[in-house]
Amino acid sequence: MDIKTFAKEHFEEYKALICQLTAIPAPSHHEERRAAFICEYLHQLGYGQAFIDDAKNVICEVKGSDLEAPVHIFMAHTDTVFPDETEIPVVVEDGCIKAPGVGDDTTNVCAILMTLKYLSEKKIVPKQTMVFALNSCEEGLGNLKGCRALVKQYTGRIGQLVSYDCGYNAGTVWAVGSRRYEIRIRTTGGHSYADFGATNAIAVAADMIHDFYEIDTNTMPGKTTYNVGLIEGGTSVNTIAQDVKILYEYRSDRMMGLELMEREMSVIVDKYTDREDARVDIEMIGDRPSMGQVDKKKMAELQKRAEGIIFRNTGVMPMFGSGSTDCNIPLSMGIPAICFGAYLGGGQHTREEYVRIDSLETGLCAAMEMICEDMTNPL
Repeated sequence: MDIKTFAKEHFEEYKALICQLTAIPAPSHHEERRAAFICEYLHQLGYGQAFIDDAKNVICEVKGSDLEAPVHIFMAHTDTVFPDETEIPVVVEDGCIKAPGVGDDTTNVCAILMTLKYLSEKKIVPKQTMVFALNSCEEGLGNLKGCRALVKQYTGRIGQLVSYDCGYNAGTVWAVGSRRYEIRIRTTGGHSYADFGATNAIAVAADMIHDFYEIDTNTMPGKTTYNVGLIEGGTSVNTIAQDVKILYEYRSDRMMGLELMEREMSVIVDKYTDREDARVDIEMIGDRPSMGQVDKKKMAELQKRAEGIIFRNTGVMPMFGSGSTDCNIPLSMGIPAICFGAYLGGGQHTREEYVRIDSLETGLCAAMEMICEDMTNPL
């Protein structure tokens, strides 16, 4: 049975698996219910070696015939951006499966599970050891915890890594790094009339934010950006604010861009920590590395192979570029890595997210072929 025949014959099973797994809530750091379902699913397929590690990754290692060959990793993240801890409603209508998290990244998790079902049925033994990981904490403040733990476990042994994430019309071959901070400003505050003139934490925060937005990134390498995404604080309209929290991040597709932004931010924050009328505390809450020194020839070969497989199966030529994904970890370490997905859809990171049912069979074929071809033609 070839890949296309398998995908066609198991299509309804695949669609049902997507709906079933999507309904299980999995906010970052709380993926345990999904992980348990996936691990049990793999055990039923005959992969008794599958286990859940301390980072809540489900890891299934398939030993190769050449134990000295570099390990190849295929992964998809189990967490979603949504905080829900009760069952997620899934609706199938208008040619789509609709639910928060259905595409990013549940469909891709299911594509790996179906590929493992195919490999089990065909009793395929790869040349090099293959590691299949359904990993935790890719989203937001998950800070790539799952991928970090996985790559650490296989340090020095990884030949390449493929992360299935989002759709097959686009992908990532260049890592955009980021650093995220919570900045808290406290002052004495007081009554807006009786204590007029007392330092207002909101006013201090506004001055700091103004200074952040005066940073000129045009002279920095690559594309470097920054953003204040959240401001919280104050008590009432007639109270001089005592406490304000700011969430601030900067991003760059170059390591040097991150370092330059670190210096700029430190100068600004130091200016405010020196004040006697305000206390400023800063905490790093996220740190994603940027692009490292990766073999250009190997990256070009990996991208060309992915493009060919996606186009051959779906008729779509994907656009590869930069992004922030689980691939940040291997790419920062010089390990060839690529990210693309197994469907078409929209509304990622919204409650209106959907995947197109008519894209699922061809997308599954692309995901399966990337793995199966890799078994016979290792880099």
